[in-house]
Amino acid sequence: MLQAELPAKLKPWLDVAGSLTARLKAACQGGKFNVRVLAERWERPTHEEAVRLGLPPAQLAWIRTVLLCCDHSPWVFARTVMPHSSLRGRHRRLRYLGTRALGSVVFAGRDVHRGPLELRQVGPDDRLLRQWDVPTGGRRLWARRSVLEVGGRPLLVMEVFLPELAYGVPYT
Repeated sequence: MLQAELPAKLKPWLDVAGSLTARLKAACQGGKFNVRVLAERWERPTHEEAVRLGLPPAQLAWIRTVLLCCDHSPWVFARTVMPHSSLRGRHRRLRYLGTRALGSVVFAGRDVHRGPLELRQVGPDDRLLRQWDVPTGGRRLWARRSVLEVGGRPLLVMEVFLPELAYGVPYT
């Protein structure tokens, strides 16, 4: 994929190495940043997610699906896949985030490392976007995915940048 294909407004967002949550809060410019939880539950990851995390195909994981919003307008659709083995000890608290952003919790510690970012486009017909009725404006959207190592334990995070953030197209 060529960098020239990316909307100019989106380029700085795709390579955020630290907390995307912190960047979103700053960009919300005095607006109210909030997390809209779509689901938090034990379920099977997709085949691709299981492979990426090295999980057996039928193994359940704690999957959290949210919209990251500014003034209740969705900017980012995020899905986090947390293997059972990553939710032991003090990391057990990651199952109980509620309306707190994952980034504000995991990046508050020093034991977080992000693996390489994978960039791709997803269409409005993407299964996950359709399942959660994510506002795509009928566009192909840019997404990034990476494995976060939190205390040496992997979490797979996928973030889809929605039209308002990526193109400046208001959510309706």
